[in-house]
Amino acid sequence: MTELGPLMIAAHNAEHAEYIVRSRAEQRGVHLTRVEVSGGFSDMWVVKVEVSDAAEAAAAADLAEDTTVLHFDSHRSR
Repeated sequence: MTELGPLMIAAHNAEHAEYIVRSRAEQRGVHLTRVEVSGGFSDMWVVKVEVSDAAEAAAAADLAEDTTVLHFDSHRSR
């Protein structure tokens, strides 16, 4: 087993953070054996994941980049 993280995930709540990480892992074909979510300050959550083998660990290494949320300021004041 290989543990990865912590990942900083922007989400509404802990369940949303876990959903985002599991969704991105599934898109990469990575099976997560464990997901641990903690934190919750300013809508940022600390997520640690565990995968079963080294090949999946390499594919899961980019999950932090995959789960980055970009915020655009589309309502500028004039």
